[in-house]
Amino acid sequence: MRTIYNIEDYSCEINRCLQCNFCLATCPIYREDMVESSVARGRINLINATMVEKTLPLSDRARDLINRCLLCSSCMQGCPSGIPVDDIIIAARHELIKKYGLGMAEKYIFRRVLKTRSVGPLANKVVSMLRRLKLFPGQIPELANPSFNQRVSGTLTPAGDKRGRVAYFIGCGTNYLFPDTGDAVIKVLLENGVEVIVPKNQHCCGIPALAHGDLESALYAIRENTEIFASLDVDAVITDCTSCGYMIKVKAARALPPDDPCLGKALSVAGKTFEATEYIARLGLIKTPHSQPIKTTYHVPCHRAWSRDLPGAPRTLASLIPDLQLLEMREPQRCCGAGGAFFLGQPDLSQSIRQRKIDDILDTGAGVVMTQCPACRYYLQQGLRNQPEMRVVHPVSLLAAGYLSKNL
Repeated sequence: MRTIYNIEDYSCEINRCLQCNFCLATCPIYREDMVESSVARGRINLINATMVEKTLPLSDRARDLINRCLLCSSCMQGCPSGIPVDDIIIAARHELIKKYGLGMAEKYIFRRVLKTRSVGPLANKVVSMLRRLKLFPGQIPELANPSFNQRVSGTLTPAGDKRGRVAYFIGCGTNYLFPDTGDAVIKVLLENGVEVIVPKNQHCCGIPALAHGDLESALYAIRENTEIFASLDVDAVITDCTSCGYMIKVKAARALPPDDPCLGKALSVAGKTFEATEYIARLGLIKTPHSQPIKTTYHVPCHRAWSRDLPGAPRTLASLIPDLQLLEMREPQRCCGAGGAFFLGQPDLSQSIRQRKIDDILDTGAGVVMTQCPACRYYLQQGLRNQPEMRVVHPVSLLAAGYLSKNL
């Protein structure tokens, strides 16, 4: 079965580039490097020359440039031609894997750790390996033991009238690093009359593997999750992670072959997938949270374009919390440099991008940063470690703290 990530199929898309320069203004890497090879148009032209037309050899430098992309999709959000730059990069990385294979660490993580939802021992081995090899910048967060999905599963029913019924997709960030986000999401949904189903055997959404070009592992995750969530009788599928939402809403069906028997189910699940704050803001609150006398600012995750309401939803919810003050950054949508695991392979570049975001955060005078992306949350918290009084949290945590009558 043919997949969409076949690099030869993107020749026409690449040649639709108008060379308009719009991507120069939005690419976080170009804004650091200021060289043509770092911007979207330069990178896709390089892919065209080395992999499609093959007028240039696929050198080590070309491979480095293809991998030197955050896949933040910022260039696409302002592209007048609508070129799917991230799909082109993914297809190119898929070609690199076919030619050179996966690295040992990637193969272990994607094909063993992320394929197994009960990964406690495996995940701890990965953490130990990263510590020994000094491949993880900053403090490695403690892994949840047990993981959130091992602790919470099944059907959770609100005490009062039921206003809705959702299935909760738990991303790896919430499951293993930030289970407090999962607790907050469930607390807020139950307080507002929403029944929550937490499937036991859900997998990683697959976007880490897809971003690296490992289509085999990504398709495994897509099919497993699709079968689980398509079988549930729910009004919506929600996730607290914007990257997981992007994968389920947009990338999953796109990655499946056109004749794949799972495609129809994937499209059905995608049609009712929402990010948690988006779903809650649309539904509306039936219970006003208690006062939260704090100042917060909002870092808008890069993977936001799959829903037009996504950037506004946390702001809407923040406005409903008494005494909470939202202080906007100059560039709230500017990338923080995490890029999933990009910061592991490109630490100097990522830290340079992050520092601009940190300066913007500090200039607001806020004491709390809210963001929906767990990778952003971790990476920003590391960048703020010299500001121990500052916290980075999921927006839903602000609501949950109000319902629990405690200060965040």
